[in-house]
Amino acid sequence: MSMQAPIPSPVGPFAIETLDGTTDSLDAVATATELDALPLLDYRLRAQTLPPAHGIRGAHLVLRDGNETRLLRVDRNITHLGRDAAADVRFEDHRVSRDHAILVRHGRYFRLLDNRSANGTFVNGHCVSATNLASGDVIELGPVRLEFVEID
Repeated sequence: MSMQAPIPSPVGPFAIETLDGTTDSLDAVATATELDALPLLDYRLRAQTLPPAHGIRGAHLVLRDGNETRLLRVDRNITHLGRDAAADVRFEDHRVSRDHAILVRHGRYFRLLDNRSANGTFVNGHCVSATNLASGDVIELGPVRLEFVEID
């Protein structure tokens, strides 16, 4: 009596069945979700955030958690964003690179630089290696979403 080896589970792209019975490819990019930045922010920095009504003049990162919105003031000339303990703005998510991006003040303007991150840096939905920021620009560090605003 010969026993057949069990069929191994598939590795690589998978297929999923939709509600209408058709089969679609399960693509990693298509299933990646955007995450609110506030719950992933390092707890020490979260204590430094302000409600929007108390925002002071200058550049800020807007961090959200559902209906809650908080502002984190950007007051350094060079601000490192990433997962590393030494990052100035630290996010606790493995899809954010250790030193994901750098926010640089250049005169009265800010420039966002991708620092060879694994999951990319996006501004307003476009993958960037470096770009100037304007108030209202949406920044995505991998799946983490935040907004850059300047209060006059």
